[in-house]
Amino acid sequence: MLWIAVTLPLLSLEAVKPLAPLPDGSPAKPSRREPRDSENQPRDAEPAPEARCYALADHAHILLPDFDAQCAGVHAGHSRSSALALAPGLELLVADVDRETQAVKAMALALLTYTPKVSLAEGHTLLLEVGSGLRLFGGLRTLLSRVSATVAEFGYTARIACAPTAWGAWLLAQARAARQGRRWHVVKDTSLVRVLDRLPVALLPVAQTHREAFAHVGCNTLAELRQLPRSGVVRRFGSGILDLLAQAYGTRADPRESFRAPASFHAQLELPSRVDNADALLFAARRLIVQLAGWLSAHHAALSAYTLLLEHELAARHAPKTSSLRVAWAIPSRDAEHLIWLLREQLNQTILVAPVIELKLVADQIAEHAGKSDTLFPMPESDGESIARLLERLSARLGPENVLKMSVQDDHRPERAMRIETYQSQATSGKKRTPAKAKAKIKADKTWLTDELRHAASEEERAGREVAAFATHTANASLEASTTRSSSGRSNTHTTLFTPKPDAAQASLDLPDSALPSQPRPVWMLDKPLRLMMRDQRPIYRRPLKMLTRTERIEAGWWDGDRVERDYYVAADDRGHMFWVYRERLSGEWYLQGLFG
Repeated sequence: MLWIAVTLPLLSLEAVKPLAPLPDGSPAKPSRREPRDSENQPRDAEPAPEARCYALADHAHILLPDFDAQCAGVHAGHSRSSALALAPGLELLVADVDRETQAVKAMALALLTYTPKVSLAEGHTLLLEVGSGLRLFGGLRTLLSRVSATVAEFGYTARIACAPTAWGAWLLAQARAARQGRRWHVVKDTSLVRVLDRLPVALLPVAQTHREAFAHVGCNTLAELRQLPRSGVVRRFGSGILDLLAQAYGTRADPRESFRAPASFHAQLELPSRVDNADALLFAARRLIVQLAGWLSAHHAALSAYTLLLEHELAARHAPKTSSLRVAWAIPSRDAEHLIWLLREQLNQTILVAPVIELKLVADQIAEHAGKSDTLFPMPESDGESIARLLERLSARLGPENVLKMSVQDDHRPERAMRIETYQSQATSGKKRTPAKAKAKIKADKTWLTDELRHAASEEERAGREVAAFATHTANASLEASTTRSSSGRSNTHTTLFTPKPDAAQASLDLPDSALPSQPRPVWMLDKPLRLMMRDQRPIYRRPLKMLTRTERIEAGWWDGDRVERDYYVAADDRGHMFWVYRERLSGEWYLQGLFG
């Protein structure tokens, strides 16, 4: 087994800390403040406003300052007045447990893309069991980079470590967050013991009183804690610490309950500030899409369309409160990068009616998804998927009305046998999930249909036996008549009668399985049939035409009021040009329908 631990050491502050927007609307990344050279500034220049910084505080003391506050000299434990004196631009925030819980669950939902075994641990830490999926994602190094990229979409500070045990990975992640130790990725069990022995006891999730007691007895590392008498440790600190150590070192089982994705997907995000530009919404929407990708992976499903709901600020009197942006594609997918790319193309063509303050993502048209196995040689369907992806990109960039697709219709009339439609309309071809009632109804319908087919098959078999018996009787009667005539003519001739078998008579009545031959169809069809002139009872198209094939009659359209009764021919002129013509049965007029190459 192999576990990856993702800990969020600053989540209590980052969950309530607002993000500063850039001029283009995208959130700014915190950066180090460079010292200014006072000699290069003019003397009459106005002093720059105090930089705004943030810190988490209770009623009396500072609990957790951000990086800018630490640069100003503010540290945990300072009083509120001292912190404000050191940093006049300091804004004190209060912890929000609900926001922290929502942030951890949202990140857990996104990490379900890599493994279904995601567990919630103490200290805002997520544990992922990835031992069985290393080959699928290309090895541990590639998987760690992908997990790090997914966590970075949320904009939180994260520290990642891995170990063969869950508690071992948790301890290494806490050590990396506290900048203690030099090795945070351990794969082998033999190396785990050596690395964990060097970690300080202060990393254990125990009370502060226990940590002080460990310091008084001279126990600073986990190796020293393991050397203490077991009975004394249990009597003084309880058995929970030894159980935790045994699970961390892999000498005791550590069963964990995995995080379960909800039955339906619902995600929303309140923006830190109003957004006027549609392109700037992509940064915030990425967080929702990576959650959607994780939810789809957990349910073994794929998506062919989703809707992004935009909550607007009522800046104008007639501006709508909510607008929607629908993104659809042809082949169901759950690849986050593909979904984000399609959304980017849609946002590039979108003009906001009012500033946006909140985003909501609604997933519809969910279909079952089956994973593909690796093959030694590329399969033909892979080329079809690449063409479909190309058409999706063209449709997203040029607009769905500018990408057309020809589809074959089940109609014998040539002018209706093909239809040109937008490629985007094929996005709803995936199978949707069926509710339980609908599945029961479909099952009942299938049972009824099976019974009807069996009844029809029995009736057809009975009719076949009757036809065979009739054919046999007719054949016997004809043979007896011929034998009687033969006997009357030649009385000395001995005649033996052979009764044909019913199977042979039935075989003579069966139709061949091969399709009947039909006339060739032209490559170029006219938009509207062209009426032809007649000369000497022959149609003329620039020159007299000669029929090359027999009559092919098409009669259809009686069900929709557009009935046709035509006799089609392949014709040619004296120069070898070939045409597809037909004659109306009722009026006798000739028309040109298509041209052969």
